[in-house]
Amino acid sequence: MLSGSHPRTKKSQYINAVLRNPVEGLLDPEPIARKCNETVFQEGLVWHCDTVIGGIGNVGNMWLNCVRYAIEAGATTLILPTLGVRSTEDLLDLGGKDNAISISALFDVDHFLDSWGQVCPQMRAVVSDSDIPNLPAADTSPHLAPNRVKAFRMSLHILLDPTGWREAFDVWLGKAMGPDRKLSATTPFRVWQNKVMFQWNRKAAQNSPDFNTAFARLFRYPDETRRLAASVLWQLEHKLGRHIVPDAVLDAKTPGIANHLEPGRIEPGTYLGCHLRVADDAVRVQWPGYDAQAPGYIAEAVSRNLSAIYLATGSKEHRERFRQDAAASGIQVFTKEDLLEDADLEALQTLSWDQQALIDFDVLIRSAYFYGFLRSSFSWAVTIRRSSLPEAGEAVRLPRDEFRDNLSAIQGRNTRINPWAVWP
Repeated sequence: MLSGSHPRTKKSQYINAVLRNPVEGLLDPEPIARKCNETVFQEGLVWHCDTVIGGIGNVGNMWLNCVRYAIEAGATTLILPTLGVRSTEDLLDLGGKDNAISISALFDVDHFLDSWGQVCPQMRAVVSDSDIPNLPAADTSPHLAPNRVKAFRMSLHILLDPTGWREAFDVWLGKAMGPDRKLSATTPFRVWQNKVMFQWNRKAAQNSPDFNTAFARLFRYPDETRRLAASVLWQLEHKLGRHIVPDAVLDAKTPGIANHLEPGRIEPGTYLGCHLRVADDAVRVQWPGYDAQAPGYIAEAVSRNLSAIYLATGSKEHRERFRQDAAASGIQVFTKEDLLEDADLEALQTLSWDQQALIDFDVLIRSAYFYGFLRSSFSWAVTIRRSSLPEAGEAVRLPRDEFRDNLSAIQGRNTRINPWAVWP
């Protein structure tokens, strides 16, 4: 049990250890380097990722898909996407190119650039097209919907079998460039890839399981929000009176790489993490509401003998309603707003709606069990990130009749939501 000061370490040391050794492990460069070494690169091919929009699940997946296609195309330069700014007054207004900012608002760009330079030196990554001499103007560069270079069999958004994509792309590229244009370092050609989500099939033969696990570790959240999440974990340990960050993570002298984790990354019996997706934008697109989600989450906590829930939700009104409903079942509910204090709480209040979700993400991936709403890309992203954890367990999709509106939620120590699409 915990009381007073933490028995293992000081708060500052605790936070630094959490940042140094993420629960899902560090990047293993070998699978990505192997993929790049197998790729035939095309000197002078510049791959420009379109502006990404939406919440952190959408944004990360759009960026990840663009990088994956860039590898397959053999581009030697990658221009990172910019980020459309969501309106603070209308959550459905996701912004676009006209109000774009650096994607560093949601992701650690320096981490990506440093890691990418190690794993795939054949492809230079830059944040601006001004870093590329002799590059054709953006308005003269062709846009590409990558799944349309030939007729592929699709399942919703997912390209089921990308076999032959490179050959078809090379034909498309030749036509786009024209017969007299030659690729070279001094005569680059820009392909502007349209944003896509969930498209590249992570189960296809072109992706090994090790590659899938490693690839996602390129996309890390900023230290600012990761530090606040670590502070939330510290406070939650004291509230619960037990460890949340295991000794294996906190005391590790050599942090583990993502593809070679040993058991002991998640403490059992701590809290149920759940994502209640009932903010205004979800209501306006008629997603199932509070009564379709909340009772099932509370019932699962009871059935698993967990007396605490960490709740992530963008709705203050529903946060308090959930707290009252859970209390009726003897369950205590915690949120980041409850657990951050003083300067940390002030820092939280300066963050955008989507930036605050980054804190929830890092706390949810450590939960004993995680439950989320099936249509939410945030819930999917939490689930896929947990998939490298040995004790995450088998994932399930809850039967439809377990939820009041006959729609499904996702649940489990880990959750097998979509077995195909690449996820950050």
